[in-house]
Amino acid sequence: GCRVEAREYIETFERTDGRSQVLHELTRLDFNMVQTIHQRELRELSG
Repeated sequence: GCRVEAREYIETFERTDGRSQVLHELTRLDFNMVQTIHQRELRELSG
């Protein structure tokens, strides 16, 4: 669900010609941060 939508969102930004470069970077960083938090939660649950 959410992860696929985010990936499509990022790919859409990559097709633009740099107008939204900063916003794209923020989106990518936020996406990575969410994944990191998610992995940490999974580790704590399984640990």
